Amino acid sequence: MPGTLPTFFIIGAPKAGTTSFHHYLEQHPEIQMSAVKEPSFFAPPPDDLHVKRGISRLDRYEQLFDPGVAVRGEASTNYAEYPFREGVPERIAQYVPDAKLIYLVRDPIKRTVSHYHHLVANGAERRSLTEICGDLSDPRTPCVCASLYALQLELYLRYFPQQRVLVIDQAALLSDRRAVLRSVFSFLEVDESFDCPQFDVEFLRGSEQRRYPPWLARFLERTIRPRIWWLPPRLRRLGRNYGEQLFLQPLETTELDADLRSRLQELYSGEVERLRDLTGEKFPSWSA
Repeated sequence: MPGTLPTFFIIGAPKAGTTSFHHYLEQHPEIQMSAVKEPSFFAPPPDDLHVKRGISRLDRYEQLFDPGVAVRGEASTNYAEYPFREGVPERIAQYVPDAKLIYLVRDPIKRTVSHYHHLVANGAERRSLTEICGDLSDPRTPCVCASLYALQLELYLRYFPQQRVLVIDQAALLSDRRAVLRSVFSFLEVDESFDCPQFDVEFLRGSEQRRYPPWLARFLERTIRPRIWWLPPRLRRLGRNYGEQLFLQPLETTELDADLRSRLQELYSGEVERLRDLTGEKFPSWSA
């Protein structure tokens, strides 16, 4: 049987504020967040792509969590990228059947564009967004499938009851952060009244993104990251931000043309309606 494992998971979505959210939760004295964000233990690499998984050994994964803390969590955004990555909900259910799940979502079109910029910044993508979205019928396109929120949520609801799943709109987290965090703390059954000045901090804003040369992105992922995973997250973030500002150029962003925006709205509109039905939330600021 596994040893110490998380009691809750932040399952996504990419570019919906999970880095900042991870930081807010780790401030709470009753919550322990994994020292490594995105351990991705339950997310296998896609079958036909050589994508590194993150932490793949169970013993090393268990080392991320403190058995002395009752409420333990981790955040891996690739836990909600079906069908690009398959089988994640059932793996989590196998190891942590009583887990609670938090799903951060965002206007699906804005999230798609932000995800694309992230891939370009990390050297993983050189095509234009129009080229990537040329065939929207391909559900394995990462920056598209991760915006299929209803699909992702329905897969988790096959294994976890709805009362153990909390869906949060990033727009609400930005506009009324402390109220959202109180609801999260209630969901996790910790002190709802806890407050902290760090709740005012935001990480990885789009305006701060930098472009990594492909060789540098690979070097950091394969050589540096495995050697510094044990450092406190705050130190890793400070080092990363300092290095990016010193050596890397800001990322040039892309605007959607009218045709692609219309096609994405058509693709996502049904998903958004199903998500509204599943959650009872209106997501009033979304464009799809």
